[in-house]
Amino acid sequence: MPWKITADYFENCNCDVICPCIATPDLRADYERCHAPMISRIVEGTFDGVRLDGLAFVILIDAPQVMSQGNWRVGYYLDERATGEQREALEAIVTGRAGGPPSFIASMRGEHLGVKWVPIEFEGEGKRWKANVPGLLDFEVEGVVTAESGEPVTVDNVAHPMAVNSRLPVGKSVKGVMSDPGFGLVYDNTGRNGHFNRYSWAA
Repeated sequence: MPWKITADYFENCNCDVICPCIATPDLRADYERCHAPMISRIVEGTFDGVRLDGLAFVILIDAPQVMSQGNWRVGYYLDERATGEQREALEAIVTGRAGGPPSFIASMRGEHLGVKWVPIEFEGEGKRWKANVPGLLDFEVEGVVTAESGEPVTVDNVAHPMAVNSRLPVGKSVKGVMSDPGFGLVYDNTGRNGHFNRYSWAA
């Protein structure tokens, strides 16, 4: 089915600022495992005529230190506000079944942790972004800015694992708490690396 979305996104991985994988997934992350929730809210989107505007989702990644080796553990939080048709569409897109950029993560996935339909609170603009899934996830990222302009530092020509964009602003987490024993994901990324952007995907 044809689909396309434009979404606002941010992430907070456990690497020190800046994450090596934005150059190539063959580089080693700063720690033994890469813990990275990738949090998005769709600004505008359709799946075979089904509108997806305003819905949020989180792709939870627990990857080896060298991400290109595959065998990632991946779980998904999807917006519980979605209707029946929207749920089918959103799950097909985000889990990679419908093709497009998310299918890369599906190809690297060694363990599918599951899908949970949850309330996702997402807000932000400019250089500050935050999201909350009550009892499971609480993240907030702020851009690292230059002293001269006050604008976020950016890196160009990146090879981001999700192909979000070739240019990424650099951020740092104000809060980065993940607590989902059911998925085996319990960690604190506070003070670690972050990125944010608007991106477009299609298939």
